[in-house]
Amino acid sequence: MSNVAIAREVGMSRTTIIRWLANDNDVYADTRGWKEGVKRSHTDSEEERIVVLKQQRIDQKKYFLGSPYIGMDYAKQYPNDPAPSQWFIADVVRKHGLQTHEPKQRTKGQSIVSRLKFPIASIVNLGKIHQSSDFIGKKYIAGSREPVSVFSTSYYQWFQLYQIYQVLAEKAEYAIERLTHFWERHPIPNVMRVDNGMTFRGTGRGVALIGRFVTFLLNMNVTPLFSAAYQSYTNPHIEGHNRTFTEKLWSKNHFTDRNEIDRECERFNAESEEYFSFHFKNVSQKRTFVF
Repeated sequence: MSNVAIAREVGMSRTTIIRWLANDNDVYADTRGWKEGVKRSHTDSEEERIVVLKQQRIDQKKYFLGSPYIGMDYAKQYPNDPAPSQWFIADVVRKHGLQTHEPKQRTKGQSIVSRLKFPIASIVNLGKIHQSSDFIGKKYIAGSREPVSVFSTSYYQWFQLYQIYQVLAEKAEYAIERLTHFWERHPIPNVMRVDNGMTFRGTGRGVALIGRFVTFLLNMNVTPLFSAAYQSYTNPHIEGHNRTFTEKLWSKNHFTDRNEIDRECERFNAESEEYFSFHFKNVSQKRTFVF
């Protein structure tokens, strides 16, 4: 019997029963529970399939190797079978030593946002759909002194989609151009998260004016959300753009031509788009939402 059933049987509270049994395990020991190493709801066949699908993504040098993407591959390849849970996929990957990403190290100052009482809940409640955009720090390819400018954007809340584009320069006009094309096929967010740079904010010296990018967002009925000046941790997702691009794309390729960068960006975007279309297929064609 469960602790709840025992409590109901003897007319005592569940908390009392738990303490009662815990105080004398030798007397009340029983064989309840699940034996370690024995699958409760999944099968050996599912485990074997997950290993194969994970290895296939590794061999194909896919950019996205996490459990959600393995789950997508499983559902597509075995549409008539129930999909395994994300927890089980991650557990199988760890068990077979197929991890491909080292967890980010926890650093000092990680609680600084909580110490500053940053209004995280208020920001989340600004709107259901949050998106973020950023220009990734200048990169250089072999044999060229001209920097490579990269614009990235991704949904931060409600949806999951990451897109990267090579642009001519880190200017508001190129960010606007990319977002305009992006929103022709994807939902327009309620909130756009950006850093506090002049490209997004507006003028830097003299009379303060609203920049082209902010004007563009307001005309699209999108609320701009800036990180605090010199305090990027107040908008941490923005800083994640650079890390994602560097780890997934830039450090894994040796570029000698800008066309190669465009091709890899297209491949990266296509993989991310595949998951977005699969996971959010019922709403992916909508451009605006009412909640």
